Amino acid sequence: MNSVSASPLRAGRGSRQECPAPEGPTQSPRQIRGVRLKQVYPPPEDETETDVDIIAIHGLDTKSPDTWIWKSKHPDKPDVNWLADKDMLPTRVGRARIFTCDWPSDLFEKPDLIRKTLEEFARLLLAGIKGRPCVANDHARKEDRPILFIASCLGGIILMKALAMADDEYLPLRTATRGIVFLSTPFRGTSFRDVANWAEPGLKAWASIRDKKVTKLLDSVKGSTFDLEELVRSFTQLYESHRYQVITFYEKGHTSLHSKIFPWLPVPFQAKQLVDESSATLDIVRHPLPLDRRHVMMNKFYGPEDPAYQEVTQKIEDFLQEIREGTVLKRADSWIRGNRYAAENLKIKRLLGDPLPMDQCYINLIIVEQPGEREDRTKEGDTAQRSRFSLAARLKIETPDKDIQLELPSLFDSRKGSDGRMTQPRRILIRGRAGVGKTTLCKKIVHDFIHHDLWKGLFDRILWVPLRNLNTEPKEGYTPEGLFLQEYFSQNPKGKDLAHELWVALDATKYGRTLFVLDGLDEVSEGLDEDNKMFNLFQSLLNLPTVIVTSRPHRSLPHWLKGSFDLELETIGFHPDQVKAYVEKAFTDQETGEKDSKKVAEVQSFLQRHQLIQGLIRIPIQLDALCSTWDEGFSVSTIPETMTAVYKVIEKFLWKKDVLRLKKQHEGKLMSPSDIDNADMDQIEELVPGEIYLLEGLAFTGMHSDVIVFDPKHCNAVSKQSKLPGSNILPDKILPHLSFLRTSDPSSKDRNRDYHFLHLTFQEYFAARYFVRQWTSRQPLDCLKLSSGKNEPISAEDFLRKEKYNARYDILWRFVAGLLQANGDEGQLCRFFSTIETEPRDLLGPVHQRLVMHCLGEVVSQKEMPDFTPLRTKLKDQLSQWLLFECKVTGCSHLAGEMEFPERILEAVLRGESEDVKINVLRSLNARSKISPGILKDVAALLKDPYENVKDAAAKALSGQSIWPEGVFKDVAALLKDPYENVRDAAAKALSSQSVWPERVFKDVAALLKDPDRFRIAAAGALSGQSIWPEGVFKDMAALLKDPDRSVRGAAARALSGQSVWPEGAFKDVAALLKDPKRYVRIAAARALSGQSI
Repeated sequence: MNSVSASPLRAGRGSRQECPAPEGPTQSPRQIRGVRLKQVYPPPEDETETDVDIIAIHGLDTKSPDTWIWKSKHPDKPDVNWLADKDMLPTRVGRARIFTCDWPSDLFEKPDLIRKTLEEFARLLLAGIKGRPCVANDHARKEDRPILFIASCLGGIILMKALAMADDEYLPLRTATRGIVFLSTPFRGTSFRDVANWAEPGLKAWASIRDKKVTKLLDSVKGSTFDLEELVRSFTQLYESHRYQVITFYEKGHTSLHSKIFPWLPVPFQAKQLVDESSATLDIVRHPLPLDRRHVMMNKFYGPEDPAYQEVTQKIEDFLQEIREGTVLKRADSWIRGNRYAAENLKIKRLLGDPLPMDQCYINLIIVEQPGEREDRTKEGDTAQRSRFSLAARLKIETPDKDIQLELPSLFDSRKGSDGRMTQPRRILIRGRAGVGKTTLCKKIVHDFIHHDLWKGLFDRILWVPLRNLNTEPKEGYTPEGLFLQEYFSQNPKGKDLAHELWVALDATKYGRTLFVLDGLDEVSEGLDEDNKMFNLFQSLLNLPTVIVTSRPHRSLPHWLKGSFDLELETIGFHPDQVKAYVEKAFTDQETGEKDSKKVAEVQSFLQRHQLIQGLIRIPIQLDALCSTWDEGFSVSTIPETMTAVYKVIEKFLWKKDVLRLKKQHEGKLMSPSDIDNADMDQIEELVPGEIYLLEGLAFTGMHSDVIVFDPKHCNAVSKQSKLPGSNILPDKILPHLSFLRTSDPSSKDRNRDYHFLHLTFQEYFAARYFVRQWTSRQPLDCLKLSSGKNEPISAEDFLRKEKYNARYDILWRFVAGLLQANGDEGQLCRFFSTIETEPRDLLGPVHQRLVMHCLGEVVSQKEMPDFTPLRTKLKDQLSQWLLFECKVTGCSHLAGEMEFPERILEAVLRGESEDVKINVLRSLNARSKISPGILKDVAALLKDPYENVKDAAAKALSGQSIWPEGVFKDVAALLKDPYENVRDAAAKALSSQSVWPERVFKDVAALLKDPDRFRIAAAGALSGQSIWPEGVFKDMAALLKDPDRSVRGAAARALSGQSVWPEGAFKDVAALLKDPKRYVRIAAARALSGQSI
């Protein structure tokens, strides 16, 4: 408060006023000014880069710069403004800007105005500070720029009130505030209260003489009031939530109140502190500092050597150092980036342990269809629906339509919602099967955000939370602070403070620019129970305004989450071109960059010949396994034919690796790589029998309990249940060294780790191993429920009868069939299929036939199988009869659309059945992304069938295939001259689906553009799929734009729409079609023109 130093009366007896009041009724500049900031350092025109704003706020009845100036008593020494003098504060604050803040602090106000309240002064202050000038060279937003306040006397009270009120548009000012230096601020009033009874009437009388009113702010300094105490409490709460740096300085000098206010009075009054220590200090400041000076001099210093100046500026320097090291939030962000998101923690490891480059981590997302859309497509007979039970559909490795694919960077782009309105998604649910890449997706999101500025315009930070980690209760409990401490700051000495500040900061900003990535909702399903102690935390996390949640499919959401997501997506396997790129990089020397073209060609040839495996390796981990083990078991003479055979090769390779990691001994000596190189699987199993038992037990128990992530309790329970007699397997010691498992948190201690199989199919494979072991030994299966710990043994035969139609066990039954054959026991294989054939049977639907088909696909035909061959023949005959039954009743065959359907049955049907059956089977083949070379040959032969509809169906079946032999091109092109229009159209669409044509075919099709018959429509349609046309084709196609036949004009316009560059004149001719009398021609022209840049 500077009211005592800026007396309303003229000083008497030679005393000197700091701010003399004007005489008479004329308004002074102070009386008409609002809140104004003036930059005193560096000069506003200076382009020096700055980082912090220091704002100095004066007290009552004064103004800047007078408040901050030391008035020299010696004529030869200049006055000193410590805020602006080049030898004082500017030398101590580095790259900070320094402002003085003038606010309407006049002791006397105009009588015709209602006197302003403390709240009104605070609002004016907020508005003035918000309007401070921007800095051209500062890339941060102005509202984020840190502020350090210096508040003198009553200016501190106004500032406290302003910060307490700062919400909505002023909230950024509250969060930008980093520190406050209070200079004799009367938090509990001043000693003016001792003279107020006689001094206040005098001031009012003087104000009346001058036609003024005394400001209401005087009430704030008379003494501690309820409002002042409430303000201190509010500021204390603000300090605790934002952790401002605060220091209070209090005066030790005395001020004679009566001589300052009425100096002519002879009555002696004792001089005292105007703002004593108890009023000028706050409980939140543990070490307030005194200055040996009276109140009026608390904000003035005579020079750099002034002890009080040194005390004040030292604190300012300390505060600035803390600010520049970063706010607590920035320090928290920095720690998370440097530690939790360190390169090691974001690394994607290949099967052999070496890191996989992020550019090879392909993430493919599709938009999940709305229920209504799915019903409509089913009614339309979409062939994709027919293959939903195939291996490709089960593993999510089908190539989806382009219109539902989504690139990661566009995840938060605006798009049309289900109601047709444009919306910008903020809450996204991503589903994906185990092993398809949900956690890899999370790591890639974090990596690309940090290193490639992914979504930087939307978010300041990404907080990735593997939810499975919350199965272990944080030390601080299930609270945001407990979560942050456990997940991000457990290794930081100030972790508790950082966790608290992160939570407070996010809560204060309403999580506006923070993206939470909640990984693995399905792994903490018990936490969604309202009675669970995790529930409150989970509910708050899952209801955040901006969030990505990952989960396995088929996990139902709680009622309070359903319908709350703006976008639902699903992760799928690699696309074919990504598989090709991955294989090439896998066989490229990382140091020299030299590609092993021979091996690349071998892998590609192998995949072309084995469609089932071609689909299987679109799962990232499976492709990595194939490439890693290629030299081990994929030689030309021993190439595996089935999925089971592929997994057996991978299993053998990984066990060889793990024998060394487990430090296994043979005849008392540690095994070496050379010892294990030529070992067969029987020899390897003798070295790791206990480990195999444990893996099989984990896998089968997890399948039975529907568990894919095994915590320490699960592992110990299974270890006791599935223990090999005579062995002593300790899960904590063994599991970290098994290549078939991954841990969610490699940094945690071994005894606290959760584990999951490389991919769900590996769990299914080892579960099948367990089943086969019990099946062949005719021992019961241990069906341990992990949730209850209860074991209910059941015979393998009864388990098969009970679960054979359960979709969760589909892949397991495939592996069982393959493993039984691999074991060489033909009798056990026959017994397995015979048990499948027994009751209960699905007599009315295809479920039973599909199970038989899937299992037969894993049994390789061999001459030395006298017992099983007749059974196989019988089962295939049943499949053939079912196919014919389906075609007759439904007009198509769902089973024929699956790649596991026996080729020889299809070959026989396509060669010898009736026209209608052939057509139905050809239509069913549309569901296949790939048709084998043998079937492709039979389909191509039907292009010459005498029946119109057979040719039509054959051309359509070929249109979805990416690779054609040259002879097929010629036969399809010939159909462009077929007498039937539907056949010509089907041939055109088939040809347009092929990006590269043989040169001879191109010339033949282009020649048809000049054909006088209607063949030119089909030719134009076929050419629409070619990205590059010779000049002559352009000329001929452009000529068709003026054809008298409207269908020809439309076909030409549609064909041109696929060309990025048009010849001269084509643009004008297409534009002319916008006036065509036929609507579909106008539409074709408009679409063609829309793709051209003008």
